[in-house]
Amino acid sequence: MVIHQEYFTVELGSKITLGLPLNEMGIVAQFDLSNICTVPGVADFWYGVVNFKGSLLWILDSDRYFNLNLKHNELAQKLTAVVVKNRQFDSEKQVAIVTQQLKGIVAIEPSCYQPLADDAPPQLRQCCSNLAQIEAEAQTIYLLDPAALLQQLHQQSMLVST
Repeated sequence: MVIHQEYFTVELGSKITLGLPLNEMGIVAQFDLSNICTVPGVADFWYGVVNFKGSLLWILDSDRYFNLNLKHNELAQKLTAVVVKNRQFDSEKQVAIVTQQLKGIVAIEPSCYQPLADDAPPQLRQCCSNLAQIEAEAQTIYLLDPAALLQQLHQQSMLVST
């Protein structure tokens, strides 16, 4: 019996598809730019923070963070983001990843997993566990490791704030 892992897929800039493990995904939300509070002195890959269900939620500019071709629509007043969460030690960490387009849920067989190519963008290499080739759709999906992403964001944000 083949066990499939389910991922929620989104499109980032440069037509890169990112697969978020379904069991570590929160919700999809839209954030009005006027409700995002910028934070001075933090890395430029953060849009800022919002009050999300009574807690602060950091909003990640995924195109800037992953060093992708920036395709920001300057007229857009709302950002679409997927909230990714990960339980580390005794607390749950979460971040909202801004996306260009929501694609949907895919079930991926382990036989589709491949190591990341050497020419993959460096930030994707640090935050993704594998990639998956879906031959029927001629699609490559970078499979996000939420724990690695949150660790990288924490480390890179600390470097800026010190």
